[in-house]
Amino acid sequence: MHRLFRQEDATVTSWIRRQRLERARQNLTDPSLRTIPIRTIANRWGFTHSTDFSRAFRTAYGLPPSDYRHQNTRPTA
Repeated sequence: MHRLFRQEDATVTSWIRRQRLERARQNLTDPSLRTIPIRTIANRWGFTHSTDFSRAFRTAYGLPPSDYRHQNTRPTA
């Protein structure tokens, strides 16, 4: 498996982390999940420490998860 990922210029670990962050990002922008705490979403995708999740999210998307959620969700009418 590691050989396959070497061709993609990624490690298995980095690919999995990107997938987990992307799923968390999708959850943060889902209006139906807007009342779910960010820490719960982070835990759902395997991030057990809020600071680790926040740091990784900010690195990947340029904003902390709370700001990203605020800018990318609209309350449903």
